[in-house]
Amino acid sequence: MHKVVRDFSKTVVVPPEGIRLAYEPEPKVRSKYRQEIEEVLITKGCLQARVEGLAKEIKEAFADINEITCLVVLKGGMFFAADLIRILDENSKLRTRLDFIRCSSYGDRASSSGEVTMYEFGDMEGDNILLIEDIIDSGKTLEELQSYLKSKGKQFKTCVLLDKGVAKHIKVDFIGFRIPRIFVGGYGLDYAGMFRGLPEIVVIKKELLK
Repeated sequence: MHKVVRDFSKTVVVPPEGIRLAYEPEPKVRSKYRQEIEEVLITKGCLQARVEGLAKEIKEAFADINEITCLVVLKGGMFFAADLIRILDENSKLRTRLDFIRCSSYGDRASSSGEVTMYEFGDMEGDNILLIEDIIDSGKTLEELQSYLKSKGKQFKTCVLLDKGVAKHIKVDFIGFRIPRIFVGGYGLDYAGMFRGLPEIVVIKKELLK
């Protein structure tokens, strides 16, 4: 049975059995993915509720300014960032600029290679920067990005959807969910290019992972 969660105003700790909203039925894996996906970990409703909570935290943290540059880490951060930025634009005084960076230490594997490949993005010198990332695992990618960007912005903050609790040395200002140390997909996250389009966070079966 998935745990019912009602408070999304702060980081939500997700148990191994997963979470759902009170009005959502017990989530089931879509039939076409049953050979690859173990279970639904975070439902669509929970994601939407927590993204709204994150937007409120960000609005309060940047209360003294009117404009931020949102730097989205591709490809995994695209769904999360799109939802978050729309809420910020609708429900706060913040004007949002948008830029992207593509970097990865995974490739098509289930574990980090330790080498971060980074593709250049626009000039952000003097901007108020919000770095938007999908997940912290080893933390290598995020650590390198933070090191570079901290010297660029007037204000610099980091927002991450999922945190596995491995990279405890990395400071993150806004965290959506703390999850178990398992391999997940959905809502922009993939395994070998698959599962990005799922509206929930799912657990990938161990036997599928390289």
